[in-house]
Amino acid sequence: MSGPSRVNRTDEERAEDARQGLAKLICYHKMAPHTICSGGLVDLNCDIKPDLVSNFNFEILERNCLKLYKAEQCIAKETFSKLAGQISLSVDLLAHEKRGDQYLCLSAQFIDADWKLRKWVIKYCGVSNMNMDLPSEAILKSLKEYDIETKILSLTAAGTGDLADIVKENVQERSMLPMDGQLFHVHCSSDIISRMVKKGFEEIDEIIDKVKLLGGSKSPPLWNLTSSMLSDAFTKFSKKEREKVRKICEIADRIYEITEALFEFKRPTPNLFLPLLQEIRAYLVQESGSSDAFVSLVALKMLEILNKYFDDMCEVLSITALLDPRYKRNFIEFCLSDSCATTVSENLCEVYDGYVVQCDQKEYLLSDSSRESGEDDDEDGDEDEKRSRRHANKKLRNNRLENLNVVKEYFQSVQSEDDESQWSDLDLYLEEPVLPQMENFSVLHWWKENEFKYPQLSRMARDFLAIPLSVATGSDAYYTEPREADWTLLSLKPELMNALKCTRSWKFGYVKSNISSSEAQQNFFAALMRS
Repeated sequence: MSGPSRVNRTDEERAEDARQGLAKLICYHKMAPHTICSGGLVDLNCDIKPDLVSNFNFEILERNCLKLYKAEQCIAKETFSKLAGQISLSVDLLAHEKRGDQYLCLSAQFIDADWKLRKWVIKYCGVSNMNMDLPSEAILKSLKEYDIETKILSLTAAGTGDLADIVKENVQERSMLPMDGQLFHVHCSSDIISRMVKKGFEEIDEIIDKVKLLGGSKSPPLWNLTSSMLSDAFTKFSKKEREKVRKICEIADRIYEITEALFEFKRPTPNLFLPLLQEIRAYLVQESGSSDAFVSLVALKMLEILNKYFDDMCEVLSITALLDPRYKRNFIEFCLSDSCATTVSENLCEVYDGYVVQCDQKEYLLSDSSRESGEDDDEDGDEDEKRSRRHANKKLRNNRLENLNVVKEYFQSVQSEDDESQWSDLDLYLEEPVLPQMENFSVLHWWKENEFKYPQLSRMARDFLAIPLSVATGSDAYYTEPREADWTLLSLKPELMNALKCTRSWKFGYVKSNISSSEAQQNFFAALMRS
């Protein structure tokens, strides 16, 4: 705002600016709303500019936060409407241990025009009580609210497929899903790995219970911490127990070592999963052949869960790895059986052909609309009529040339050569040598650089490389029980809880959100002093 307009503002206008600033602290910087209205911060505001925060209370803050949410939601909806590609959903079901409530966090993941991967929360609500929405109903309402029912490619969730099946049925009524929806339900990989390791720890449940009793305090249900806890209490076991604990911890630690390279990313792209999961599978196959009966038993039980995941997710894992120029078809053939690799290649071609048809349809519609537009313009004046006649005369001259036998034979021979040498984007991509392994390689950056080289395949890559293969990352990926909902939001009204969760995710990527809460407060007070 310029200097003169600042001077001419009324006290109420300046007070409203201050209140909006407080709302931004809450919506963008993850500050708990009650910290704004309970004592310290408001008292400090009053000391600095008492007239700017007069009559300030939580209701005013809530109203301003919801107003800000509505403005940001309009931007999110506009972004979705302009998005040329598809959107992949992820569903995170969180818990409140003391109350027994369940909360749904629905996120939309997509790759924007600049090949940046975005993950936006579009719904955060309770789904356990009679007055709250069921998960499937909440999801379908959100898709309709954001008008993205025809843009959904997949849904990633932990647990059974009932939820995904309900959503898929609704989506299929409005759009054509690749492979008739076979790729729609994506099973959460972190959930599978946690269940797999938990199955191994069940073999020493009695020892784990003994350690918990000796420890006294309850630790979070993270399987990587269970391994550390057992190692710390190693001397308290009998010789037989120590041997079992050592072997189980060796297996768990190796799996953690592999997955740590994957889940350290906040939003890992799906092309990273097949190599690392295949590494775990190869390790468990090796251990299942151990001469130690206990090790072999544990490895086989874990391998059964992982193999089931591979059976369910082979297509998504393989197609997304194929879209990584370091792997392509060679790695699929290396990891899978010949018959399975052939099936994957055929399915890849089927999905790609669907994208080619979509591109052709869009080009046809564009050229058709351009022609109609040109015909309408011809009615505008004499100059347009002259241009039209010149175009008709040129076309007539071209037709006379084309009727010459020599010219006909020439064009037929050229066309025949072109037909024989014409390769699709997919053919060209797969035939080119794979890239060598390199540090800090970004598959999205590579596709951004090669988007115009493979125009049709890049559209498919933009959609499939946005599929989240895990709902949780970081330390959250190692939970063996439902994770806790954000306690700072649970005491709020449902509308405000949803608004804060959404705006915080939308703002990430538009502003540098690495700013801390204390820095945000400093910036706010600096602006307040300038008011």
